[in-house]
Amino acid sequence: MTVSELDATRIPLRVADRFFLAAHAGGQRISPRVDAALVSLGCAAGLLAELILEEEIAVTPHVRPSGRGRCPDFLSWAILREIREEPGHDLRTWLDYLGQAAAEKVRARLVIIDVLREVPVSAGWRGGTASAWRLADTGVTSPEAVLELLFTSAETATGNGMITVPERLAEITFALLARETGVIRNVRLPKNVARQGDFRMKSWQKRVPGPLRNLIAEVAAARGQSAITPRH
Repeated sequence: MTVSELDATRIPLRVADRFFLAAHAGGQRISPRVDAALVSLGCAAGLLAELILEEEIAVTPHVRPSGRGRCPDFLSWAILREIREEPGHDLRTWLDYLGQAAAEKVRARLVIIDVLREVPVSAGWRGGTASAWRLADTGVTSPEAVLELLFTSAETATGNGMITVPERLAEITFALLARETGVIRNVRLPKNVARQGDFRMKSWQKRVPGPLRNLIAEVAAARGQSAITPRH
């Protein structure tokens, strides 16, 4: 069984969707496992990864449109439209720009496909209501189970060849983004699974196509930069 087969009976979750779910804990009211800036960074990278996997954008090193605009959902199409209007920017610029609202947009997509549901909550003594979100009762596999299967499945055994299967690339990209944003360290995995995952991810990063490899590297660099940038 592959990770993709876990969700065979429902609308497939995409790279940014999987990252968002892994970056949050809880059921009746989800909360982020890492800093909000890292959630936004991972969601932005996930949205770009989706377009790379669909061959709708190329990285040369600037991000430019390269496909026919046949995106499977409105969010991807809207981002592609922006890239078509501003084709001369590099990956870091797009990560910074998309990160301003990426988490909210991915969350909205998950609400549309009924993976998340909005929960009105009290805003305290000021009155009124605020919003929170919970997982819908739709049998979505937990991030822990998804990562454990990805790290231990015989199908993901390491080797010397490049990884080219789109579904596998999507799963691996999700895991690499979760690693670079610190999400995986906050997901409870058995120690042996975590060790195996660390070994496999080091191998996978060398074997994914160049644009995805560059994207992962930019996420790592952006995280490192934010860690040393003073907050005012």
